[in-house]
Amino acid sequence: MSFVHQFEGYDLTPVAEWYRWTVVRESQGAPLKVTAVTGAPAALGNSKTVYYPGPWDKWGDIHVERTAHTLVITDAALAAEAKRYAPVAEAAVADDFAAWQAGGVTADIPKGFVISLVKGKADLGSLYRINKEETTEAGVSIGMVSTERRNGVDIGGSRIVVDVADRSFFAPGDRKGPREIFRHEVGHSLVASLEDADKQDFFDGIENWIVEGFAEYLAHRGEPLRASDRTAQARSLVRSGDWDGTLPGNVDWDSPGRVSFHYWLGHAAMTHLAEKYGEQKLFQFVTARYRDATADQASQQVLGVPLARFQSGWTAYVRAQAR
Repeated sequence: MSFVHQFEGYDLTPVAEWYRWTVVRESQGAPLKVTAVTGAPAALGNSKTVYYPGPWDKWGDIHVERTAHTLVITDAALAAEAKRYAPVAEAAVADDFAAWQAGGVTADIPKGFVISLVKGKADLGSLYRINKEETTEAGVSIGMVSTERRNGVDIGGSRIVVDVADRSFFAPGDRKGPREIFRHEVGHSLVASLEDADKQDFFDGIENWIVEGFAEYLAHRGEPLRASDRTAQARSLVRSGDWDGTLPGNVDWDSPGRVSFHYWLGHAAMTHLAEKYGEQKLFQFVTARYRDATADQASQQVLGVPLARFQSGWTAYVRAQAR
């Protein structure tokens, strides 16, 4: 059983949340009774369920704040946080839209985003999913697969969930952190619908240095790379010689003590690309990779050089940043 739905103005196509109904008949000829409704188990991926539970399953009382381009849905207990951060989320969307427009790419992207605010990792890992592993991130953008493929769109929409209790972005008095996390997650959702799921390797997928590097670039757009809170640690690692000069692979992305460094390396890759080839080339490169080109093909098509040559220039750029 699935709940097919579409938030008008936010989802490009209908999407679905999957349920498992337990139906029993107590005796022959007795009526069927639904005795339980839970999330349908997922066959693959990091979630035990398929887009379950939604806010309507998780919370008895829901609060909604709507801005020009966001639909902020929270537990009613977080109404004050929703009112406080809805304008911040709206400003982040405006910033990312401005970047996208400056990028000059013509593509069908959402006109707004569905965002939920939660407090704590337990809730972050149990909205629109039930994580199989420990939840450590501050926010997530969850792409929702289309139930009706229209104009080649595989991902019909996304659901952004942000942990407003995470002090790395929501420390008291920090005005920069909330802007960054909303820009970052909106950045993921901005390009989610470009992905051609049929042409991606399920076990590998788009390289994280592109996925997260692009989101980090948008989070910090307009600032120098050194303004990132990740820069100090990254410089220390590079200076120590504890880096082989290559782009991080997806398999090694979550290596203990290296995750923040890998995010920074992706950010550095996008920054170097924009500085050397122009920001429009950055958006063209990311779009090409999300559609159907490999990273090397995207580099050849958009930058005019093999990925190996781009990486060589990026390695020198990173080492220069660490001086």
